[in-house]
Amino acid sequence: MILLKLAYKNLTYVLCQSNEINNFFKQYYQNGMFNAYDRILVTDLQLNKETLDMINRDSMLKRKFILFDHNESVTHFNSYDFVNIIIKDKNGDCCSTSLLYDHLLSLNLINRTNALDVFCEATRISDTGAWQLQKGNQIPRDLALLFDAIGTERYIKTIYDKLKEENYFMFNYDEEKIIKLKKETTDEKVSSFIKNIHFKYIDGYKAGIIFISYEYRNEIAQYLRVTNMYKIDLVILVAVDKNSISIRNINPRVNVRPIAEKMGGKGHFGAAGCNIDINNFTKVLKVLL
Repeated sequence: MILLKLAYKNLTYVLCQSNEINNFFKQYYQNGMFNAYDRILVTDLQLNKETLDMINRDSMLKRKFILFDHNESVTHFNSYDFVNIIIKDKNGDCCSTSLLYDHLLSLNLINRTNALDVFCEATRISDTGAWQLQKGNQIPRDLALLFDAIGTERYIKTIYDKLKEENYFMFNYDEEKIIKLKKETTDEKVSSFIKNIHFKYIDGYKAGIIFISYEYRNEIAQYLRVTNMYKIDLVILVAVDKNSISIRNINPRVNVRPIAEKMGGKGHFGAAGCNIDINNFTKVLKVLL
């Protein structure tokens, strides 16, 4: 969203969850609301086949629509001309931000700067779970902490203002204070959640199961990857506040996507998940119990 604000003077954006996107898209389509836009972009949200077929049948909508994603479970949707699902590139695992950045650069809709390069690469590292809770490049983790601390809308404005005005990426004094405080409280929360871990063997792998608050899912996974204190192969993080499950491999050789698919979900080799709803509740219980 931040990149699009930099690229387009007239931009309307909507933030929604994966389980909302298809109903939202159909509502906009049926009400003729897409007619007002020259370009429609969807990033990091999985439209289903029914919705994609609907777009494909409408020649006008098809010309203005483009989707960017990096989800291994839906690469077959690349058969649609307007879908771009790319898993890896020269920098490693992709994320929607990195894909969108390359797209906007290719169309000369955005000018490359050091600040943009650093932000997009840090977002890619954070989103793909490639960062570590140890010495080294802390910008990916700090960005995630800042996002959790100040919320979506304020984060968008804060980073947009920074990238619009600065050639080099750095946090200001107030942002560093927010990040430091959030880091301290996050470390405490992670420790408290991990103490209540349960274990189960799933598909021959030792899994840790933890009930958590959604915002701590990546922090918990990274902590366990660094320490692997319980000698587990993967961790299943049940976020009761979001009715969702996140699955992360702790052993880098373990593919967690098939486990997510058993629960009606999708994902990548090392990170996958699903929503918990009436359609897959029985599947979730069958795997977890």
